[in-house]
Amino acid sequence: MTAGRPRSGAARAITADVALAASAAALDLFLFSTITGNTTPAADKWLAVAFALCGFVALLVRRRYPVAVFGVVWAGALVALAMNGLVYGPILLPCVALFTVALTSRGRVSASALFACAVLGLVSSLQEAGSKPPEKQTLVFFGIYAFHLLLYASSWAVGRWMRLSRKHAVLSERTRIARELHDIVAHSVTVMMLQAAGAHRVLDTDPARARQALGHIEQAGEQAMGELRRMLTALRGGTHDQDPTPNAVASEPQPGLAHLPHLIDTIRATGVHVRTRVDGEPATVAASVELAVYRIVQEALTNVTKHVGPGADVEVALVWAPDVLTVTVTDDGQGDTPARSPLSTHNGLPGLRERLDIVGGRLDAGALPGGGFRLTAELPVTEPDPLLTPALHADAAEPR
Repeated sequence: MTAGRPRSGAARAITADVALAASAAALDLFLFSTITGNTTPAADKWLAVAFALCGFVALLVRRRYPVAVFGVVWAGALVALAMNGLVYGPILLPCVALFTVALTSRGRVSASALFACAVLGLVSSLQEAGSKPPEKQTLVFFGIYAFHLLLYASSWAVGRWMRLSRKHAVLSERTRIARELHDIVAHSVTVMMLQAAGAHRVLDTDPARARQALGHIEQAGEQAMGELRRMLTALRGGTHDQDPTPNAVASEPQPGLAHLPHLIDTIRATGVHVRTRVDGEPATVAASVELAVYRIVQEALTNVTKHVGPGADVEVALVWAPDVLTVTVTDDGQGDTPARSPLSTHNGLPGLRERLDIVGGRLDAGALPGGGFRLTAELPVTEPDPLLTPALHADAAEPR
């Protein structure tokens, strides 16, 4: 089943290339040539058709060899102008080749291709103007040359815009992957490090507690592996049936509100005292909002375990209003701060800001005057309009 998908995509790409190349060649013949004129010799008409067919064939492999195809199409157009004069002057075939180069090649190469097309337009405009009366030649030349430049510049600009859009999409996807990896790994690794340190301290004096800590480490590792499998499967665009790993959890939903109790239990197991409070009437929210709430609480509690340590008092509050869900995580800063704090990527709060920006929320975080730290997030209860998503407030304190 999966093997058929790439072939189907390749078939669609080939069909699109054939249709585009055929359309460009046909329009060049019937719109930008004189092969339909009664005064054009038959030999010139067939020569024009031959040049158009060569351009058509070249464009069929434009995706694979964009620069070489452009060279062939450009040289063919120049030779056609030299041999056929006004009978055949291709415009759209070079436009398609130029667009492909602008889309796939670096700036200097694409700029050189644009300049080459400007030269091609200059030759064609000079020929066209030369066939007119002397008093009209200047006007005809500038008019036709402006038309050529407009077509070529538009094709080039669209290609460059699409190239930049693809780069932006790739960068956005990398940022999303980095954010997900941080959320998955940072929490689990922090819990495992603290549990391992606790097990090491009581290994000889309290084997039962050491065994319990090792159990928590195993659970944290399994949870991290499960989320990583889920994320990798989503990135591959696969399904649960394609996952070769036994007992794969890729088809399970992303963590949400229902998973908060288990998350809080894992933090309590590290020695941090966590209490919860829920005000208002809980409502059904979008899956993206549920995931954002989970990641907010996860990041805040992970920071407490890393920077405050066991013994800290933390309150996790969820306040439901008709249109807004407010999540607040507050710690007192009074914990057994680890002598060697686990390594931090300093990407936690920036990642939360990006996540909240996507769902139309906002984030505030900072130290409290009397000690401790508070993180507050406001999320929409209803699905946000992507066109009206507010800009994220960037006045939060530095990540700690």
